[in-house]
Amino acid sequence: MNDKLMKFLDGVFLPYENLQPVKELKEELSNDLQEKLSDLKNQGYDEVTAYNMTIESIGDVSELIESIATKSKQLQQMVNKDFSNINLQNSDFKGVKVHDGKFNGSALKESDFSNSDLSNSSFKCSDLQITNFKNVTLHDGSFNSSGLKGSDFSGSDLTNTSFKGCNLTNVIFDGANLTGAKLIQVSLRYTSLKSCIFDYTDFSNSDLYDVCFDNQTLRGTIFSSASLKGTSFKNVIFRNVYFKNAEVKKTIFDGATMDKLTYAVLKGSKANLTNVTVI
Repeated sequence: MNDKLMKFLDGVFLPYENLQPVKELKEELSNDLQEKLSDLKNQGYDEVTAYNMTIESIGDVSELIESIATKSKQLQQMVNKDFSNINLQNSDFKGVKVHDGKFNGSALKESDFSNSDLSNSSFKCSDLQITNFKNVTLHDGSFNSSGLKGSDFSGSDLTNTSFKGCNLTNVIFDGANLTGAKLIQVSLRYTSLKSCIFDYTDFSNSDLYDVCFDNQTLRGTIFSSASLKGTSFKNVIFRNVYFKNAEVKKTIFDGATMDKLTYAVLKGSKANLTNVTVI
């Protein structure tokens, strides 16, 4: 009987199956109806009666589905437009494709861009606090001077994207590709950077107080004039990493492996290089 229920839902949602918000509604409704069907059968109703009562309980869902589908289609049609200086708080942009998009100066707090393709898009001077950017593709983008406190970029490709002057406190970058990314003049306090790619990432003039890079590999990464008080690089592999004028006296390098040039610069800056291996 559960198969019959699924066939019913498949028929209702078939015209809209390519729209992500409708897919999510179908999944939620399916779980609710399966549970209701089981409850009715447990109450002693036969399968046919329980099935009919379950279907009747949802009423006419076509109007709700059509409303969601219309909004989703409108959003897809708008993706090439300029969203600058608009109040878009709590907006659902999941899975959209927006190349060269402009969201400058907009209110986007608590919005959801997860799984979207946002390549070359600009979010300058925007309120993006607690915004979901999980698994986005955002090559050559810009978040300069935006508020991103508490946002999540887990698993995202942020190659060559700029965060200059941003508040990145409590931001999650776990698993992100930060190749060539510019995190210049930013606050990274309480920011999570686990399992990232840091090839030629630029942290110049930034505050990395207590940030953890443990067990990762840094290639061509730039920490010029950065504050690294309490920053941990335990067991990190350094290859041509740049620390000119960085504050490293209270930085943790225990167990790190580094090339001779990186070692020489850190030694000259009076970093504690006890238990460091030079290659």
